[in-house]
Amino acid sequence: MSIKVICTGDLMLGENVHHFRRGIVRKFDGNYRNLLSDQVKAKLNEADFVLMNFEAGIAHDDDLKKMDIDRAVYVAPFQSLDIFDGISSVVIGSVANNHFGQHGNDAAAKSIQLLNEKGILLTGVSHLPLILEKEGTKLCFYGVSLVKDKYFEGAYFKSTYEDLITDLKLREKAENEIWLISIHWGAEYYTIENPKQQQLAKKLADAGFDYIIGHHPHVVQPVRRSDKSVVFYSHGNFIFDQNFSSLTQKGLVSEINLPAGHTNLYMSQQKKYKVVSLEPISADELDSFCKRNFHQRKPLIMRIKMKLELLFRFYELNLPIIKTFTTRMFKN
Repeated sequence: MSIKVICTGDLMLGENVHHFRRGIVRKFDGNYRNLLSDQVKAKLNEADFVLMNFEAGIAHDDDLKKMDIDRAVYVAPFQSLDIFDGISSVVIGSVANNHFGQHGNDAAAKSIQLLNEKGILLTGVSHLPLILEKEGTKLCFYGVSLVKDKYFEGAYFKSTYEDLITDLKLREKAENEIWLISIHWGAEYYTIENPKQQQLAKKLADAGFDYIIGHHPHVVQPVRRSDKSVVFYSHGNFIFDQNFSSLTQKGLVSEINLPAGHTNLYMSQQKKYKVVSLEPISADELDSFCKRNFHQRKPLIMRIKMKLELLFRFYELNLPIIKTFTTRMFKN
C-alpha cells in the first residue's frame, strides 16, 4: 500500500488592495492554466491527494468585475480554478483562514458552492474532518484558523491556541486512521516558529495528530519531527500576489508518503506569479535557510518593502488604489 499526500503553501488567485486590477486577475485573465509550470504540474500529479490553503473567496467572473475595491480584494474569479485543469490528483482546500470569510457568510457560501462545482473537496468549514479512504486507510483532514479576524462571522472553523484541543471535540482515533490538520497560525513574515506554535504542536501530537500542516506567515518556517508527529510550521506562499520580496515568492511543498511516513521537501519559486520550479531541499537545509532569513523586525521591513513596490510601480496604479491609500493616510 502506498498513499502520497502533497501539501503546498497559500493559494490566493485574487488580488489584494495593493494589486487591485494590476495583479493576478488582470495579468492571467483567461490564462490561469499557465500559472503552474509543467514540472510543478507533474509533481502534483504524482500525489493521490493535494492539500492547499485556499486564501481567497471565489466569485463568478462577471460579478467580480462589477465589485468595487473593498469587495473585490481577496476574491478570485471562478475561471481561476482552471489552474487545476490537467491535475488528476484529488485536490483538498482548507478554507479555515481569515481571507476566505472576510466578505461575510453569504459570500463564503457562494465560494464553497463554486469550489464544489469544480470538484474541489473542502475542510475547515467546521471542526469535523474531511475523511477519505484509500486501500483501507482513512485519512482525516482537519482545518482550523487561529488568526485574529475582525470580519469573522462563522464562515469557517476558528479557535485559539488555548481552546483548540477542546474545540476540536476529538473522538477516539482508530488504528487505520491518519490525522492531518491544516492550521492557520504563527506570525506573518517570521521564518522561525514561535513558542505558542511549539506548545500547541506538542498538544496536537499528544491528541493523535500525525501531521500538522502550517501556514499564514507568508514565508517558510522549519519542519520538526518527533516520535509522534511531523510539524510543517509554515509552507509560505504557493501563489500569492506578494511580489515585493523574494521571500514571499518562495514556498514549501511537502510530500508525505504513507504509511511509512517518509517526507520529501521542495522549495517552490514564483516568478511574475507563476510557479516556475520546485527544488529539493532537506529539513536541515530548510532550517538553515529560515535561520539566515530571520530578523526580529522582519514584519516592519516587509511592510516597508510592500509600500516601496507601490512607489516603484506607480505607473500601474489606478484610481481605486490611489483613493484607498489617500483615505487611509488622512485617517492616520
